[in-house]
Amino acid sequence: MHHHHLIRAIALLRQPLEPLQQLSRARLVTLGLFLSIGHLAFHWFWTVLVPQPYENLLLRALAAAGALPLLWWTPSRVMRQRGIRLYLLAYMTYTGPFLFQWFFLMNHGNAVWMTSAALMCFLAYHILDWRVATAALAAGTIAARALVALLEPQLAMPWWRVTEGNLTFAFAWLSALALALSSASQRLQRLNATLLAMGVMAHELRTPLASAALVNENLREAEPAEVERLTQRMDGLLRAIHHQIDSQIVNAQLLGIQPGRETLRAGQLVRDAIESYPFLSERERLAVSVDMRADFRFHGSERLFIQVIHNMLKNSVFALRRTQGRFERGDIQIEVSAGGARGTIRVRDKGPGVPGHLRRAIFEPFFSTQTTHSSGLGLAFCRETVQANRGQLRFERVDAGSSFVIELPLLPGEAGETRRARRWAPG
Repeated sequence: MHHHHLIRAIALLRQPLEPLQQLSRARLVTLGLFLSIGHLAFHWFWTVLVPQPYENLLLRALAAAGALPLLWWTPSRVMRQRGIRLYLLAYMTYTGPFLFQWFFLMNHGNAVWMTSAALMCFLAYHILDWRVATAALAAGTIAARALVALLEPQLAMPWWRVTEGNLTFAFAWLSALALALSSASQRLQRLNATLLAMGVMAHELRTPLASAALVNENLREAEPAEVERLTQRMDGLLRAIHHQIDSQIVNAQLLGIQPGRETLRAGQLVRDAIESYPFLSERERLAVSVDMRADFRFHGSERLFIQVIHNMLKNSVFALRRTQGRFERGDIQIEVSAGGARGTIRVRDKGPGVPGHLRRAIFEPFFSTQTTHSSGLGLAFCRETVQANRGQLRFERVDAGSSFVIELPLLPGEAGETRRARRWAPG
């Protein structure tokens, strides 16, 4: 666990450095206008409306003038010219941490400036890259406190002195840094997920596209009797391509899954999922059997729950391909049953199973037992979808292979429709 956190911390530190977060022309202009007008407006505010013991028009004017270049700079110019980036760092250090600490100390650490200095910490991490913000806060704070100690020693406030001002500023700084690190970690995770999904998509589409190209070549030289068979094959390949695209789009909704309002019947849902799954061969399709012990209805989204079944089928098919290389009837079993107030969909396979130490991790986003070409979103998406509809998804211990159990609440007042020993297989 500690090793994992260390790797993530190193990854955050090694991310490309931008002086401003989400650098864009609009953001530069907005920041330039806010700072150039804001400093002069706050000078009037603190001298006329809410007079403070100390204000300084010269310092405010320098801060306002320093923001004017931001109105003309473009993001490409900022990233291309090192001098501009250094100016931005120096200016943001002056206009934020230095000035706010200076005014805080020169106003005897009063409540107005104690609050302002604390808010400035959060603004710094909101506007700047967290590494730039940390460096600016450290440099600006040290410079302001050193200058006050030199020019106005009676107003100095050493770090080690326990005061309301020091404690408030330290708490605000640490809180802002913690939020910034969390936000940076989430952005990095989303970026990695996007890149990984693109890699998975490219891999998953490579085979059907290559097959489609081969079918296209055969069509040019095919006899009339063969055209129908090749056309059906092309249709199947196109469906497989669309399925892979839809799968990635649906799985990407991991963090925004809402409860479904449709009334679904478990048995029909399982059949539709199997019929629409793009098996690579008829033997794979025939390896799936369905045991309909008791059908039931529940609330959910048909689109999302079909994707849940698809993800679980994909895991089972991949496991069997990797270990057996061949498929027999009953290698993948789906059981639908109901008891009490809950219905159950159980998916079993005769693959290698999941090692005991990984049974918790498999439901975490971006975790995969597949060494290549897997985004690790499949089971995490399944769990979030089931839980969003007041259900549970769990791994079940079995002697061999894997078994995943989906438990869902039945519709109010409904009992499962018992259909003993009824089996169904695609084909």
